[in-house]
Amino acid sequence: VLFFLSGGKMKLASNQEDVKFGINEKDNSKTIMYILFDGFDTNNGTNHLALTMMEKLMHYGKNVYLVTSHSKGLHPDIPDSLKNNPRFSYSVINRAVVGKQNFIHRYLDGVRYAFNAAKAWRKNIDYVDAIILQSTQTAFWSSMLLHKYAKRKPVIFNSFDVFPDGIYKNGAIKSKLIFKLFHAMQNKLYKNSAYVIAISSDMKNTLKDIGIPEEKIEVVHNWYDDSKIRIINDSDNQFIKKYNIDASKFIVQYAGNFGYNFDYKAVLNVANQLKDKTNIEFHMIGEGGFEEKFVTEAQNLGLTNIKFFPWQDQSIISDVYNACDIEFIPLTKQVIFYSYPSKGSLLMACKKAVLYSIESNSDFFRTVNKQKIGFCVDRDSETDAADMLYKLSQDKTLIQQIEENGFEFAHKYLSSSSNMEILNNLIDKAIK
Repeated sequence: VLFFLSGGKMKLASNQEDVKFGINEKDNSKTIMYILFDGFDTNNGTNHLALTMMEKLMHYGKNVYLVTSHSKGLHPDIPDSLKNNPRFSYSVINRAVVGKQNFIHRYLDGVRYAFNAAKAWRKNIDYVDAIILQSTQTAFWSSMLLHKYAKRKPVIFNSFDVFPDGIYKNGAIKSKLIFKLFHAMQNKLYKNSAYVIAISSDMKNTLKDIGIPEEKIEVVHNWYDDSKIRIINDSDNQFIKKYNIDASKFIVQYAGNFGYNFDYKAVLNVANQLKDKTNIEFHMIGEGGFEEKFVTEAQNLGLTNIKFFPWQDQSIISDVYNACDIEFIPLTKQVIFYSYPSKGSLLMACKKAVLYSIESNSDFFRTVNKQKIGFCVDRDSETDAADMLYKLSQDKTLIQQIEENGFEFAHKYLSSSSNMEILNNLIDKAIK
């Protein structure tokens, strides 16, 4: 099977590894190996979480050994805040550039990467005390290799979504037989992990339903970095200045990945219902597998109220999220039960309101509306979303209390400081 998946080869690419490993044998600090699939050189909506996690772990006195990939080369492989830290080591493994919509090729590339990465980390595994395995569709293969070669070091699986359930529900996997195969493989990954991190109560419930013992699941919310995210006035906003944005408009924003979890058709339908409301603009910022379809369909519908912007550098993320009146996050069918809109915490920390289009029977829907920290409408009723946006555009004071509530909620529950304390304690528990 491996021979087939690898195209008959399991060898490394040329110039396959950039390495810095400087952990001293006499250093009594614990060393955490962090295995990442999509490297920092790519535009990725979760790498800010990985970056903060590693920075915080080193702040807590731990060493970090990052195993990551190089593919697109859009940014440096290793951010300066990591590279210049004496507690940090890394191995960077080359892998192919594969479109995210090409599931088969991307999966096979992930399998190759797991084996190539293992050839790197096996040289250093004796110095490692625990492993954080980042969520990806091919994490099973890394898990099997860790089970065989990591000498019983505890593995914490950091799950950003529930694979393959999520992509089976949204149609990326159509074969029930393939789904069952992947499901069985993923259950083996869970079994081999000391702990599984869920990023929401809905995801925790889904994992429990799959059969993972509750005591093995820890909820660690997708956080915002409280040392970097800030409120920025329009007059000082780099993103507004860069694109000469008319801040007098009521700006409905989505900034992130145009992938399977993002219901771009909901944006088209809502924008179409509001196309005659000239004071409302939709700003779509990012890239992803459905970008071309999204742009083309908006043009075909004549939706001049939708403006598209390229993916923005992480250094101005606060400027981007401050450049709107409300963030609109429409998720595809049942995604809320298998994943979580991580950008919500960033928006609330910027004191911005968020409108979610999700299932009304989710814990997330009930919590957001009950605590008045945002707005949730049922994803089956795009008219409700359009009506809500129009109502808010006519009276922005309706948003102000939601912004205040969300800001307080984010600082209390969604900051990197509070959630990293939970994760750090979990790592210590796993090592003991």
